[in-house]
Amino acid sequence: MRNLLIILGLLWLSGCAYKAEQAPAGSWQAQQKTLSQLQNWQLSAKLGIITPDERGSLSLFWRQTSNDYRMNLTNVVGKRVFDLSRNGQRVQLIDSEGELHQATNARDLVQELTGWDLPVEQLSYWIKGLPGVGDKVTYDEHDRPKTIRAHGWQLEYLGYTQINGLWLPSRLNLTHDDTQLRLAISQWELK
Repeated sequence: MRNLLIILGLLWLSGCAYKAEQAPAGSWQAQQKTLSQLQNWQLSAKLGIITPDERGSLSLFWRQTSNDYRMNLTNVVGKRVFDLSRNGQRVQLIDSEGELHQATNARDLVQELTGWDLPVEQLSYWIKGLPGVGDKVTYDEHDRPKTIRAHGWQLEYLGYTQINGLWLPSRLNLTHDDTQLRLAISQWELK
């Protein structure tokens, strides 16, 4: 009986050691909880949009505060393409002519006004490298998301950078039907 207890104890300890190896301190998996709780951040990036009708390169500024956000897209000469924001349940978009448009769904509003299919609501998670519940995920050699398949989108994470001790995506491609988005993040700021 004593030998059985010793063997069970050793097996339990080896199981604990295996779990510790899977998510060592400082690893991306160990940081998932911190990343999911990160609600106040901003970034600057270049966004390439490729559709059957057009190709474009834009500058993106995104500020997230809890569930609210402000996303500003400008073209290569700095002219506003649109300024999209959510405050509570209200979504509004100011277009390149300065006209205000409102809706309850950001993705539908952007698609209606620009023809671009942008998964705005999901991007606030995906841009941090966080898959949603039910998303299909593959991982890289450091156990960070390499690809995510969700809502008809295929995401490919091409690079990460460490900011304030957290691994955050620096480059990713998103593909949905005939729309491709290429995101190159130049600056993260965590608050």
